[in-house]
Amino acid sequence: MAPSPVFFPEDLIGEIFSVLPVKSILRFRCLSKSYDTLISHPVFVKLHLKKSTLQNPQFLLITDHDVRIPGPGFSPDGSDAEYDRDRGIIPYSIRSLFENPSFTISVDPFYLMENKGCSRIVGSCNGLICLAGDSYDEYQKYWLRLWNPATRIISPTFGYFHEECNPRDEDIPFLFDGYYKFSFGCDNSTDTYKVVAYRYNKRQRRSNVRILSLGDNVWRDIESFPVDPILLDSPCQDFEYDGLYFRSTINWLAIPNEIDYNVYDTKDIPVEQFVIVSLDLMTETYNRYLLPRDFDEMPHRIPTICLLGDSLCFSYFYKKTDFIIWQMKKFGVEDSWTQFLKVSCHNLQIDDDLSDEHFIKYSLRLEPLFLSEDGDTLVLDYCQDFQAIIYNRRNNRVERTNITALRRINDDGIGRCTSKYYFESLVSVF
Repeated sequence: MAPSPVFFPEDLIGEIFSVLPVKSILRFRCLSKSYDTLISHPVFVKLHLKKSTLQNPQFLLITDHDVRIPGPGFSPDGSDAEYDRDRGIIPYSIRSLFENPSFTISVDPFYLMENKGCSRIVGSCNGLICLAGDSYDEYQKYWLRLWNPATRIISPTFGYFHEECNPRDEDIPFLFDGYYKFSFGCDNSTDTYKVVAYRYNKRQRRSNVRILSLGDNVWRDIESFPVDPILLDSPCQDFEYDGLYFRSTINWLAIPNEIDYNVYDTKDIPVEQFVIVSLDLMTETYNRYLLPRDFDEMPHRIPTICLLGDSLCFSYFYKKTDFIIWQMKKFGVEDSWTQFLKVSCHNLQIDDDLSDEHFIKYSLRLEPLFLSEDGDTLVLDYCQDFQAIIYNRRNNRVERTNITALRRINDDGIGRCTSKYYFESLVSVF
């Protein structure tokens, strides 16, 4: 007698599916219409998203690959050659990194920016990566795309806008108004994804800020920043000082724009001028938060803000001897700043680099990326050799990653890696 078939309740199937990687879940869609309906349902997508943040944390390995283009004279020493840079964005498991910190990865063309018509990584939120493209002639032109690497789906371009590059001004003719930068996040109260575009307008001597809500595809101007984010007037989209998405807000380290400063020479910046400016994506209004009271001496390089676990953090080098991280235990409450870590540069095995003043000013960067669930293991992105440091707080053990990124085409390009925290999801790009 044949055994009776076993049927699982739909809610139990949903719980089982919710802990699987996206690639595995997608295989079930073609098995039955009911599975496809379950996997596509917004309730299941949210359930999977919630579990993915805890059970399957990943990095985005961001690779820069310089491809040598021979010059017209094909000189033997390559003196007439030019270089083209292509950027890749590759999800990689944190668990795999812990198990094997040294590895070589081939960059699948699917993960290259050149195949997506964009040149900038705006940010990631809930498994979606926002990309931006731009071009400049007599107009500055900008556009956006959303990409879910896990489902391998990318949106059409959206959010296009343009502005005249050299608007005439009676008092200041032909003054460039500045480059727009972008940040990306979600208003969790309505599940509305939003992109923020912002710049420092040199003619108006204030910031211009606009917001686009996905779905209506209309840019709306909002109030200027009350305090301007660091490097707002820089033409580069800098990962280190990009807006940081956290709990329906986007946050920047900020300083009044009238203060003249150089990010590579910070000794003359008054410490008390630094604040965090936070844009609430629900109300589209700003808050300002003071930094820890014990941050009373300007480091050699401008500090950074980051996320560790479920806390907004603030980090900096102290007197060339230590690296310090503060956690805001209760977001928005200035009195909740707590020193999370003070570790010597010697224990992090970077003290030899600090003897070089040029290196400190122009190359030194250490950005906290990830904290293990038990709070023992910290991953930091380190500028030296474009690698990361894995630091165990319990036993002071340090490992350096050694990640090599190779393209599949045969060239003599050089791959470099930086990293950003990420987790995969089933969230739709449309």
